[in-house]
Amino acid sequence: MTAYIVREATPDDAEQLIAYGRTLEGDPGLALEPGEFNYTVEQEREILRNHAHSDNSIFLVAEADGDIIGCLNCTGAKRQAKRHTTALGISVHPQWRGRGVGSALMARAVEWAKSNDAVQRIQFDVYARNEAALGLYRKFGFEVEGRHKRAYFKGGEYIDSLSMALLL
Repeated sequence: MTAYIVREATPDDAEQLIAYGRTLEGDPGLALEPGEFNYTVEQEREILRNHAHSDNSIFLVAEADGDIIGCLNCTGAKRQAKRHTTALGISVHPQWRGRGVGSALMARAVEWAKSNDAVQRIQFDVYARNEAALGLYRKFGFEVEGRHKRAYFKGGEYIDSLSMALLL
């Protein structure tokens, strides 16, 4: 099995992150339809720079043999009343699922958040039927806070989502 590393993303990763994102368009587990991942390289670089310079944000990549195989971003809220919250997004390339990549990304993100005085809450929504993702999140202590009925429409059907959070 090929080894992988988890590290903070840099603006130099922009082109590869765009290519990676496009491989996930249409993935049944993600709320991303074909053609929707359309950032320019400069827009992606700006996103990465913003995460790097924010005390309540981080952007991580998992990399194997120089290729990005997964990513996780925690994007901190900007308004003062919510600056203690960060919204998490995570994806793993289908060929790498079930091999610990998601766990490695989550472990690094939770470790970062716990050591960061600016962050007191990590939150996100997940498809209610995504049992693999739910298992991963629960493993790290995330709890369901609510259900949103028919939150997404994908593949010709409505999908409920669950709001989850980890309080630090």
